[in-house]
Amino acid sequence: MKRFEFKLQPLLNYREYLERIAQQNTARANMAVKACEEQITHLKQTYDQKAKKIDALVTKGVGASEFRQHHYYLDMVESRIKEETSRKIELDKGLKEKLLELKKKSVDKKVMELYRERLKTEYTQDVMKIEQKELDEISFIKTARTRSDEI
Repeated sequence: MKRFEFKLQPLLNYREYLERIAQQNTARANMAVKACEEQITHLKQTYDQKAKKIDALVTKGVGASEFRQHHYYLDMVESRIKEETSRKIELDKGLKEKLLELKKKSVDKKVMELYRERLKTEYTQDVMKIEQKELDEISFIKTARTRSDEI
């Protein structure tokens, strides 16, 4: 008997390839979100440190121009925090899209795998039926020969 051959194997291979690409895209999007979160955390730490430094300078006494420079720096850091927060929201949306795409690709691949398994099971059952039929015929012929030799 010939072995099982799945005629749609190239399509299954292609769907596996698309799933791997979707996994890579999802991983990249996830890394971008994590990097953005780290950047926001870093900016908040910088803001807190600079605010403490300004408080210390104010208690000691500082000139108006120097205070303005420090305050301007704090405003810029706060602005960057807002920018990064809005960027993170966009990255989260992109990550959700990538996750949905990955889920779709995984489902498509799984459907093909299940179809292949079903065909393989049917093929195996058919082969077993044919082999059983052949064995029954051989047994019948052997029994018939034995009986004909007895007569």
